[in-house]
Amino acid sequence: MSSSDEPDAVRPGWENFAERPVPEVHGATTAPEAELAGVLQRRHEELAAARGASASAATRVHATLFELAMLIGTLEQQVNRAGEPREAVDAELRHRELKNVKDRMLDVLRGAGVEVRDPKGLTADEVLDWADPVHWLQSPEFDAEVVAETNEYAVFHDGAVVRFAQVVMGAPAPALAPAPKPEPEPEAPPEPDPQVKREPGAEMPPGQTPAPTDT
Repeated sequence: MSSSDEPDAVRPGWENFAERPVPEVHGATTAPEAELAGVLQRRHEELAAARGASASAATRVHATLFELAMLIGTLEQQVNRAGEPREAVDAELRHRELKNVKDRMLDVLRGAGVEVRDPKGLTADEVLDWADPVHWLQSPEFDAEVVAETNEYAVFHDGAVVRFAQVVMGAPAPALAPAPKPEPEPEAPPEPDPQVKREPGAEMPPGQTPAPTDT
């Protein structure tokens, strides 16, 4: 489509421009070519600064990854040692060594602005924006909707969630409906007394039949 086919609403008109005084340098006006060169120079400086910031950030990320790689190697050593017979490694010492490596790894991540959060025990409202329920459990042990188990932790970077937690939510068991009350059985009509003789044509009480008469 040519420029002549564009609607008038998107065509820039003279009303979009405004006059401004021509800058002077030492009493002489600046040529348009010189002003344009200055604009381009400032743009190049801004791009160079942005590239430098990106390169610095990438260097920090690489340093963090290299530090974590070293700690993962240490963790592998501790895990292998944990598989040895209990006589060779004290259980308390094993736990302390593994916890130490874990704490060092978390410190490295925090230094890079990365935080790991465990939502277990928090209510549904507290984890609404950073946890995905993968399953629900209903049990009388829960008074409200809370995180019962954490399958995967949430990851935050500079306070913003970058990876949602995968959780199992717990909820109160549904209240049982009361059992319906049994309806009373209808009373059986009274049996007629064969000793009572009634005159022919007399009305009988409801539910009774005339007694047989002697012939």
